[in-house]
Formats: sequence, C-alpha cells, structure tokens
Amino acid sequence: MGEDSMKPSSCFIIICICLILSSIAGVVAVDAAQYDKSVSIHLNIDNGKITTTSSEIQYGSAPNLFPTQEGFKAELIAADGSTVKTFTVWDPRVQFGDVIVGNPDNPQIQGVVDRQNTADFVVTFPFDREVTEFRLYNPAEGTLLASVSLQPQIDSFFASYPNDPDNPELYGSRAPVTANTPQTGTPDPGAKSSGQLWGILAIGSGAVLLLAGAFASVRFPWVRPQSVLIVDDDCDIIAVIDGMLKLGGYVTRIATSGEECLKELESAAPDLILLDIVMSSMDGWETLKRIKKNPATNGIPTIMLTGQSLTPKDVEEYGICIEDYIVKPVTSKGLNDAIAHVFARKQMIREKIAAAIGAGVDRDVLCECARLTRVVDVNKRLWELLVKTYNLEYGTEGPEDEITLAIKNTERKIRDQEHRLEQCQRSLGSGARGGAHY
Repeated sequence: MGEDSMKPSSCFIIICICLILSSIAGVVAVDAAQYDKSVSIHLNIDNGKITTTSSEIQYGSAPNLFPTQEGFKAELIAADGSTVKTFTVWDPRVQFGDVIVGNPDNPQIQGVVDRQNTADFVVTFPFDREVTEFRLYNPAEGTLLASVSLQPQIDSFFASYPNDPDNPELYGSRAPVTANTPQTGTPDPGAKSSGQLWGILAIGSGAVLLLAGAFASVRFPWVRPQSVLIVDDDCDIIAVIDGMLKLGGYVTRIATSGEECLKELESAAPDLILLDIVMSSMDGWETLKRIKKNPATNGIPTIMLTGQSLTPKDVEEYGICIEDYIVKPVTSKGLNDAIAHVFARKQMIREKIAAAIGAGVDRDVLCECARLTRVVDVNKRLWELLVKTYNLEYGTEGPEDEITLAIKNTERKIRDQEHRLEQCQRSLGSGARGGAHY
C-alpha cells in the first residue's frame, strides 16, 4: 500500500523537476541563440599597408577562429589592455594552386602560390563584451598592421538595442550578488508563500517552454552543419582549403588519395566532395567513376577542384557526373560561393519536387524536369568556364579550330536541353502553374 501510494507523488515530483530543468535550460538556450552577436571588420591591404574600410556589430553567429594556422596574427584586446583572444587571419593575397611538371608519362605535381598586391577581406569573430579593440600583426616581424577601436560600434549597437543582456548599461548597473548570512528564529510565513508561488510559476513556465520547445523542434528543426570531403594529395593545399571551408561554416573531412576517398565514403557519406584530378595511383576522374558506379555514393554532389584546365572532352565525358569545376588558385569567396550554389540548387529542386507531388504532378515527368534543371545549370557553368579558359570570342570570322567547334557544340547541346526543359515544364500542366513550376 505504501509503495502504491508513493507512485503518483513520485511521478509528480519527477515531472516537476523535469519541467523546472527544462524551463531553466529553455531560457538559457533561447537567450544564447537570440543574443548571439558577431563583429565584422572590413579591411583593405595595398602593398603591405592595411586600412579599415568599415566595421560593424550584428546579430548572428560567427565562424570558428583559427589559433595556429599560417597568416596574420590577430588579437582581441580588453579595455585594460590585456589580450582576451589570439587567432589567425588568412592573408587574402595568397592563393594556392598546383601545376603539372615533368614527363607526361610520369607527371609530378608542384605547388604554386599566386600573391596579389591588393585585396579586400573581412575578419569576423564572436562578440565578447570584454573586447574593445582589434589588432592585426605581421607574424614574421611582429609589427602592428592595423588597430581598430570597437567602442564606437559597441556604443552605437547598444543604443539601438538597449535591452540586449550584454548592454553595459544593464549588467554594469546590477548590484553584486552576495551570500546572505543564515538567520535564526521563526521562519517568515511570507517568505514561505513567496517561495511556493515562485515554484508554481517555475513549473508553469517550464510546462509552457516544454510545449513551445516541442513545437519549435517540429516547426523549426535543428539544421546540422553540412560536411565536405576534401580529396587532394597536396597537404598544403588541403590545409588552405580546409581553412576556407571552416570559415564558411562547413564540417570537413580529408582524404589524400583516391583510394583513401573511397574508404572514407564507406564509413560515412559527406554532403559534398571536393575532388582533385591529378593524383598519383588513382586520379580524380577514375575516383569519380568509382563514386558514381557505387549506388551508395552516386548521389553525393562532387565538385572538381584542380589545377588542370577544363576541356570540351571533359565536359562531354564527365559533365553529367559533376556539379561544378573550379580551377586553382581559388579564393575563399569563390570556393564558398560555388559550394553554396550547389546546395541551394539541390534544395530548390527538392522543394519544387515536394510542391509538385502535393499538386498531383506525374512522377515521371517530375523526375525528368528535376534532372534537366540540374543538367542545364551545370552545363551552363561548365560552358562559361570553357569560353573563359579558351578566350572564345563570338562574331569573329575565320576558320574555327577543334576546340572552338567543340565549345560551340556544347552550347548547342545546352540550347537543346533548355528546349526539352521548357517542354517538360509545360507538360506539368496545372500542377506546375499552381506553384510547382520549375
């Protein structure tokens, strides 16, 4: 009897504890997400001289900082002059690539560095209410290259958002918390009733937050960071690409050969593969073939990132298998923009498929439209790269060489694909016109 009578009470206590804990955790999580801030400093480097063009504080998360990579040394300084954080900023003038040297039957890869005299770049880091200054140093000589006071931006930001919990006017005016000396004597009945009231409020708010959290998890599911597998046999290039991607918010994995790439894919599939072409033992094209032959991996988007120039033959043979083709050297912005385009196109197609299915569109026609949408977009990007690589100029008279003819044939093929895509879209009928149109 005693055991049975304890069960409802025990369950109630457990529920109350869970609700209170969820209330506290919910408040902390909401505050942390809602008030995340980052600082962005826009800089220009011209023949070694760095100037600040603008700086701002905004809501949102910042990428991870690199403490030990090569580049400029950066420091975040507190008001008392002490160093709060030290990290590394990539030198935007330096771009890495590779070239093929030696006998064509036994090619060797030689790393190359392209250094520019002038470049614009942005340094972004998480906001810290202790930090009032940003400094940038030459790591070799230790000389100060730039110093940016953040106090004007801090004052301006909190003038616009006075209720932000990091506002110095709020936390600076709070009385310090001190431990009260225990009092002896009769307990205060008012204190007891007040404590009960706060307990009820905590439980109630916990229940509300629990329900809100459950709704939010369904309505706004957590989005995991997208993962990219970098495949290159040059460790220096891998280090640079890895840094660029992490600055873009991606989770990275590394393979230094085609064989290692296939082993990595056996353990877990990434969201995208960056694949070099010129690698010893198994080159990038052979690695790509094996990836696409395997049903478990053939759906992984693959971008070729290489020092080799794209050829019309490559487009003809491998264009259907790749999402893009990036020629080294590459900038951080160029790389991240290309990857973002692939993910955005994939998401766009996925959303339109869902909308079309909801509208009752024929699945076969829908799949054909989705395939053609991707093919046309990829081939256009490859064709533009061919025109740029071979400096093809339209409207000029004279004999056309083999390369020019091949590029123009690629253009005609794209026009045919676009025409088929238009026919496919028209065949979707009212379902497409009702909101599922490609």
